Amino acid sequence: MRYDLKGTTVFCVMRGCWGQWNVLADGFEKRLAAFDNCDDAIEFAQDLADAKDGSSVRIYAENGVKSMTDRDAGGSNQAK
Repeated sequence: MRYDLKGTTVFCVMRGCWGQWNVLADGFEKRLAAFDNCDDAIEFAQDLADAKDGSSVRIYAENGVKSMTDRDAGGSNQAK
């Protein structure tokens, strides 16, 4: 699988229907990966965003939506 590393992408982390945390590229239906742990999903999405300049991560959780453009070095990434 090849990705265009020139464009920007919003990588979305959201809870799936079976309780897992899914990582998707905004605008695409199929998930890129699924995780049991939210922090693992966020880390994976952030790694993808780090590989594409200008890309970001958006986390959809029960307590709201959080957008990340840089690694959250100081705090927890946990979403519930």
